[in-house]
Amino acid sequence: MQNMNEIRQHIRAIEQTRKITNAMDLVSSSRMKRVMPHVNYNRLYFSRVQAAMEDIIASSQGFHHPYLDDRGDQSVTYIVISGDKGMAGDYNSNILNFAWEHMQGHPTRRLYTVGITATQFFSARGIEPEKQIIGASQDPSLYNARHMTQDIFRLYDAGQTDRVYVIYTAFFGTAKWYPVIHQLLPIPMAGYEQAAGSGTQMIYHPSPEEVFHLLVPQYTIGILFGALVQAYASEHCARMHAMQSATQNADEMLKKLHTQFNIARQAAITQEISEIAGAAQALRALEDAL
Repeated sequence: MQNMNEIRQHIRAIEQTRKITNAMDLVSSSRMKRVMPHVNYNRLYFSRVQAAMEDIIASSQGFHHPYLDDRGDQSVTYIVISGDKGMAGDYNSNILNFAWEHMQGHPTRRLYTVGITATQFFSARGIEPEKQIIGASQDPSLYNARHMTQDIFRLYDAGQTDRVYVIYTAFFGTAKWYPVIHQLLPIPMAGYEQAAGSGTQMIYHPSPEEVFHLLVPQYTIGILFGALVQAYASEHCARMHAMQSATQNADEMLKKLHTQFNIARQAAITQEISEIAGAAQALRALEDAL
């Protein structure tokens, strides 16, 4: 059994660790609550832009646009969004392993990483990101989403990539989040097939193609901003749960250590009483002998 000093030091160390985990839990909870309105606003914005694009396709017979053409998948660009920090349970490992599995089928690929852990993960496997977007995982802003969109369209319009995917952790609530992959370019027609031929007779100026061309970047910005926001909320929700679990474990360990400390203290007191009683008995025996 540990002595009282060792147990006391152990208790002090765990109490300090508990303060850190509890503080991180509170910080992550606050940040997650702060970003939640952006998740809802982005979903509303995205649905409105998508509805406008659906109406253009449905209102135009034989509608055609370069961003709808499937070029194949000879050259694929991946945008992988992870966190900058750890201590978030299996959040980073889940999204990075998910991305790694999907990338195995495309030897010719470009990689954009958002988050330090993603850069380190792929660099350790011999894949150097073409671009590292620093700080975007902790700052899910429209500014960052716009700059990412400009880079994507520059590559796509120049014919340097045939397909663009974004891989991130989708947020569905405080108890549900998991990795997903979404195709950015070309725009998948799976969501627009039912709309074809069922639109209203709306007139677009100067033409449906021009309006559609202006809407596609806004559509892409909405997806990327939503991916950044949902990844941010998922990361802090995962960290909040991990820190809550760590704090509960610390409480249980402290309870056990306090019990051990009390047992050790009682044992020390009993030993001292026994030693005093033994010394007194020895003195009495000595007096009787004299």
